[in-house]
Amino acid sequence: MDKKEEIMQAAIHLFSKKGYDATSVQEIANECKISKGTLYNFFDSKEELLIQVIRHNHQKMLQQAENLSLDSSLPPKEKLIQKLVVQFDGIRENKDFMSMLLTALPPHDNPKISLLMKRIRMTMMNWYKDCFIETYGSKAEPYIWDFALMLSGVLKEYISFIFRDHKDLDFERVARFVINRFDTMIHHITDAEPVLTSELMGEYEALKTELATRNPEEQVDQLLEEIEKKINILPLHETEKEEYTAAVQSLQKEIHQKNPRMFLVKSFLLFLAEIEECQPFVRRVEMFIKTFQTM
Repeated sequence: MDKKEEIMQAAIHLFSKKGYDATSVQEIANECKISKGTLYNFFDSKEELLIQVIRHNHQKMLQQAENLSLDSSLPPKEKLIQKLVVQFDGIRENKDFMSMLLTALPPHDNPKISLLMKRIRMTMMNWYKDCFIETYGSKAEPYIWDFALMLSGVLKEYISFIFRDHKDLDFERVARFVINRFDTMIHHITDAEPVLTSELMGEYEALKTELATRNPEEQVDQLLEEIEKKINILPLHETEKEEYTAAVQSLQKEIHQKNPRMFLVKSFLLFLAEIEECQPFVRRVEMFIKTFQTM
């Protein structure tokens, strides 16, 4: 384990045991047998340490499930169950981390933590959505976001029951029970109208599952490319297309400046948000820009 990982593990242990606010940077340094100055070589502040702890552990657990090598002969439903079991196993192996998330985080009125937790929630919803599509294909597609939200909520309650109430549940039994109930529902749904439409979930659809394959700047560039593509295919007057395209290019240039002028960035985003079809992408860009400000 390298020193940065050691510091994060010490922070998780102390945050889960004492709470975030009651844990000092000095205590974390003492736990790692280093000076506070050495700790600050890795993390600028206790808040940045917490943010990196959450991001790192979330990505690690998601990658374990996503990279799972499954027997190709397994039926699709069984593959989904095993993916959820791996997700549960990752949670079980990170008991202190889950305890910290459920009981020891600072209040969610902290904008940096709220933003990070929202990004994680959106990432997980996209992952559940992809799992259902892979398992059930067109049968699930009309209701895909409703199913993803329901699965997210059900699993969250089981996880909370395990860690808050200290109940020892068999993870495979939970996953099998839950997916069997969804299997019945998906194969018998006929006349229901979806609640969560593609239009309503535009912000979520603009977000592809993030497994640290690109840094935030690269992801913003991709989102801006998507906005420019939208502009080019929309039935807009040529003059309007040129103005919106120029705004995208100017925004991209400004974002890549060493010290972006935020008043200009916000002005360009407001201008691009005038196009309804681009609004989900604009909101994603805004989220990433807030991320830059927390780094």
